[in-house]
Amino acid sequence: MNLKAILSKFLCTSAAVLVTASAAPAIVSFAVSTTDDSELTDGTFSYELGDKGYTIIDCEPTAIFTEIPEMRNGYAIVAIGDQAFAGCEYITDITIPDTVKEIGQYSFAGCSSLKSVRLPSNLKEIPNGAFAGCDLLTTVEFSDKIEKIGIRSFLNCSALESPRFPDTLTSIGDYAFQSCYSITELDLPSSLTSIGELAFGDCASIETITAESNPKFIAEDNILYSKDKKTLYRAAVKGLDENFYIPDTVSVVAGGAFSYCTELSAVFIPSSVTEVGEAAFNFCTGLKSVDFSAGLTQIAPFAFEHCTALTTVSFPTTLTSVGAYSFFDCASLEKVLIPEGVTLIDEGAFTACPKLLNVVVPSSAATIGDYAFGFTANSDGSAFEPVSGFSMSVNSGTAAEKYAKKSDLEYNVMDVNIKKIAFIIIGVAALLAAAVFAVVLMHRGKKNPAPRQEDDAEDENYSILSDSEENDEK
Repeated sequence: MNLKAILSKFLCTSAAVLVTASAAPAIVSFAVSTTDDSELTDGTFSYELGDKGYTIIDCEPTAIFTEIPEMRNGYAIVAIGDQAFAGCEYITDITIPDTVKEIGQYSFAGCSSLKSVRLPSNLKEIPNGAFAGCDLLTTVEFSDKIEKIGIRSFLNCSALESPRFPDTLTSIGDYAFQSCYSITELDLPSSLTSIGELAFGDCASIETITAESNPKFIAEDNILYSKDKKTLYRAAVKGLDENFYIPDTVSVVAGGAFSYCTELSAVFIPSSVTEVGEAAFNFCTGLKSVDFSAGLTQIAPFAFEHCTALTTVSFPTTLTSVGAYSFFDCASLEKVLIPEGVTLIDEGAFTACPKLLNVVVPSSAATIGDYAFGFTANSDGSAFEPVSGFSMSVNSGTAAEKYAKKSDLEYNVMDVNIKKIAFIIIGVAALLAAAVFAVVLMHRGKKNPAPRQEDDAEDENYSILSDSEENDEK
């Protein structure tokens, strides 16, 4: 299954377990009850007392409220625990008080009605998955002390508008803003030093990218690079040349770098590039050709998935691995040339390519994942059927032959055919040699015919006559 779909499903499912679907929204009640000195509940929130104050550890899933209290029983609310508000589907707008200095992982994940959040002024970190799956969230007011945005913090926040990052921000984690389809501008602060894998992957509406005075990153023509231009991080989806040449300074095309760049028709990858990252060109639905130069060694998972116009792929001889689902749903793909030297063709690499009817697999391919070739699939990759008319060309005893047998796919063995052809050639050559030898012998026979019997008789008569003449003289 597509990794992004798995994560999305997991987050939504884990958040939803906290929601009682049949329950009516609860009105906030602040009548405090306690079980002991360290635990407290007011009907809406459950608290746990620590050294510095209370942490909210749970919330009534159907409660309606807009503010979190600052104090309880004379103690400040200083933290929000992991998953404390996850799945609270009736929260629409929320202000977190400035007394709160920490919020936990996935603390607001799956709050499906949440539209706006004001973060506390002392918050320094937005942890992993904090607002993942809040698909109606449009605005987040960051504090001016935020230093780190964690992994998947805003994953699948599809309505989130362009964030305004503070000048204190230093790190954006992997998948932090993946699938935030409404982001149109990326204005990265000069303080930023680290951007994670697919941090802005699948952001289908990015039009402008800036990184003013940043010592680690540079933006040129709405394309974000590392300062030395060895890594290409992200391109705006609009305004790219239809035929795009990646600069020859680039060695890594990062994950999600060109995702949803639907205006691309052809991409030229120079020999300086050794790696194409995860989902680097996914959903480039206008992409028809990719020119791979020698130097490329690996193509990461999902790199070209859903490139539905791509027709032909010819890999360089330097390539060693083709990642999982890297060409998933390339519906127009008809021809793939895989060179000797490729050792890994991972799971689903060419699944859902219904026009790809024959693949020649080199003997070097030691590992071939399930459904790598010859299968169609539904949109999330969870059901597979063989492609009608598909066949493979393999060498005997190789992983490719084992894959074909296990998958019950048609195949032919190339090296056996070569042996048969060789035997035929040798047999024909032997017959030709015999024929030539026979012709030579016949030719020699014509040049030196056997002496006739009359000639022998004449020679014998001459010999007798000579002897008789000698005797007369005596």
